[in-house]
Amino acid sequence: MILDEIHTEHGYIGRLLTLLQQKLAAIRNGQEVNYSLIKDIVSYLQNHAQYCHHPKEDVLYHYYQAHYADEAEQMESLEKEHEKLAELTHEFADTVDMILMDAVIPLDVFADKLNTFVDCQKAHLEFEERKILPLIRLHFTPEDWQTVSELYEKCDSDPLFGNQVSDCYRHLAQRLHA
Repeated sequence: MILDEIHTEHGYIGRLLTLLQQKLAAIRNGQEVNYSLIKDIVSYLQNHAQYCHHPKEDVLYHYYQAHYADEAEQMESLEKEHEKLAELTHEFADTVDMILMDAVIPLDVFADKLNTFVDCQKAHLEFEERKILPLIRLHFTPEDWQTVSELYEKCDSDPLFGNQVSDCYRHLAQRLHA
């Protein structure tokens, strides 16, 4: 079921955010960090999450809005939140790219940006898991689930957590399994 897929993907994203929190702690403790690994995480979130995960959620949310309008206000704010997260992710990816190109960015500034990025992502996941997904699960009928699954255009296999890890995420996958 699509809701189970979303919940599983939230778990994957949560693992990546935990890894970013570890990098943040290392930065704040004056330790060296692998910025390429941070870039890989942000790249995954920017590509797979924004172009596969969020569209899957949006199909659910739009359907919910159309058929269960009494709770639609929370769904509307969620779509705006997806847009804000995309913008935040893009901005943070630019910052990581600058560091990888040897731009001078003070560590405290980078740490603050990383912290904001992780906090926003985590708050978004928690809101969906605690408020939105239970609401959908409560209201949807088997017919609703069938319709939503027909509306959703399946994505390619997950390039990090799927059966075949993409070459660009091999190092990240190894780090996650270590």
